[in-house]
Amino acid sequence: MFSVEFYKNNRQRLIDTMVENSFYFVHSGDNVESTDDENYIFEPYRNFVYLTGLDVPGAIYMAVKLPNKVREILFMHIPDEREQRWIGTSFDKEALQKATGIDDIIDINNWDAMISRYMFKENIQDVYVDIARWQKDYSPNREQMIANDLKTVYPYLQLHNAYQTICKMRTIKSKEEIEAHRKAVAITEEGVKLMMKNMKPGMKECQMEAYYDFVLKSYNVKIPAFTTIAATGKNACVMHYVNNDAVCEDGQLILFDLGAQWNYYCADVSRTYPVNGKFTEKQKQLYNVVLKGLETAISLSKPGQLKNELQKISKKVMAEELVKIGYIQEESEIDNYYFHGSGHFIGLNTHDVGDCDDMVLEEDMMFTLEPGLYFDDEKIGIRIEDTILITKDGCEVFSAGIPKTVEEIEAYMAK
Repeated sequence: MFSVEFYKNNRQRLIDTMVENSFYFVHSGDNVESTDDENYIFEPYRNFVYLTGLDVPGAIYMAVKLPNKVREILFMHIPDEREQRWIGTSFDKEALQKATGIDDIIDINNWDAMISRYMFKENIQDVYVDIARWQKDYSPNREQMIANDLKTVYPYLQLHNAYQTICKMRTIKSKEEIEAHRKAVAITEEGVKLMMKNMKPGMKECQMEAYYDFVLKSYNVKIPAFTTIAATGKNACVMHYVNNDAVCEDGQLILFDLGAQWNYYCADVSRTYPVNGKFTEKQKQLYNVVLKGLETAISLSKPGQLKNELQKISKKVMAEELVKIGYIQEESEIDNYYFHGSGHFIGLNTHDVGDCDDMVLEEDMMFTLEPGLYFDDEKIGIRIEDTILITKDGCEVFSAGIPKTVEEIEAYMAK
């Protein structure tokens, strides 16, 4: 967790946007059963983490805004002695109050009674919910189910979705958030370098990945920021290849797309390396095309720059370079080899909140750049991606320490 001031400040900024006689709530998410009596590793809803710092399942944060008064309540499951014995669930009210800055911590079983009391006594007219829905046919999440229930019982309520409000808050990172990203990238760098030291033809993709996983587990990173891609040969031409079970052959390139997380803040890095430690001339030529597209976009990353323009810049540079080396005749032919965007915002999610279509970069925003080219006939896929912080006058590449140029890669792997 970060400092209590970080979470209190986030909540106050949200409360300032609310009208009087209203309340806001957000649910942390539920445990999901995997098999028999086990659950998947719990992944909390990120806006709940942003406001409270907690990662407990089945909890609700609620803020009630009345004339000249605000009350914050944390509803959560309070374990009994049996749970503490069997699964180690603990409850320390004073520690939670100190960590979150929320004094009222109430058993989740009192949620309905508390809502009824406020609705009856305080003339609540507006309710702010937190619902992220990318598609209409998505299954309703916990917030939507609670909101539907409230609207049925109190049809006069005005419902407002506070999701976008919090998203805008999350686009500018605090010093604590930035340092969490820096730590996540540092762990990622250590993992990648361990793979490079042990990489050799004949290994399976998953065996290389295991060296990376070892580093993450060493730092108690229970799960990575996203599923690791380790793709050799033609597998690297599949954008989201995750089988990682092929044998890495001499003379092939292997594409890694991976990232650790720290305090739920993510790293996202892509690198493409020769399995035997040495690029062929053709591999080197094509690799440097992608690298130039990336480095040109990085050089223009600064406050005031339109985020989506960087995609066009990378694409044009790579098209020009492919024409120069005679791989294509017209720049438009790059569409046969380039299939995805060149980056995304990053934060509590790997593909984090932010309006990528028309967002202007500002100081303390964090995002990635990831141009790539994919040559099916050559069985070569190349993607190079860095995690980047926008600074006052330009940018800082957090992943700059992970070998990226042909010379850096070959020298490191030759040690």
